[in-house]
Amino acid sequence: MAHLRPSYPTSRQTGLLIEQVGDDTIVYDETRKRAHSLNRTAATVWRHCDGRRSLSQLAEVLSTELGAATDEHVVQYALDRLEDAHLLEDGASDGSQRVSRRDALRRVTLAGAVIALPAVLSIASPTPAMAQSPDSGVIL
Repeated sequence: MAHLRPSYPTSRQTGLLIEQVGDDTIVYDETRKRAHSLNRTAATVWRHCDGRRSLSQLAEVLSTELGAATDEHVVQYALDRLEDAHLLEDGASDGSQRVSRRDALRRVTLAGAVIALPAVLSIASPTPAMAQSPDSGVIL
């Protein structure tokens, strides 16, 4: 019987435009026409999801880059947000271990860490037809 390697999260890289703005990373999904703003915590996890790092390894990277101890629950919370935004490759997360914001915040507080919870803010881009609508408030 062959030994199967566990599936580790992989960030999606195709069909995206990526721009660094201060501490935030702006990711525009050309396929879904959505823009996502990743705070430093979420962006760090996303950048290091290379399909070779486990949750514990991602937590180590996050702790090192942010200079504060963190754990796998915070990483899983980030992965959940990234998956919701379609910024991970399909099948990168099985979704069975979703972490609530409350649990992630409790973990950060118990660890005494001074980091922001991972945040992915998403907005839909207006289509040209929507932008031309007199009620849209958008002028091209």
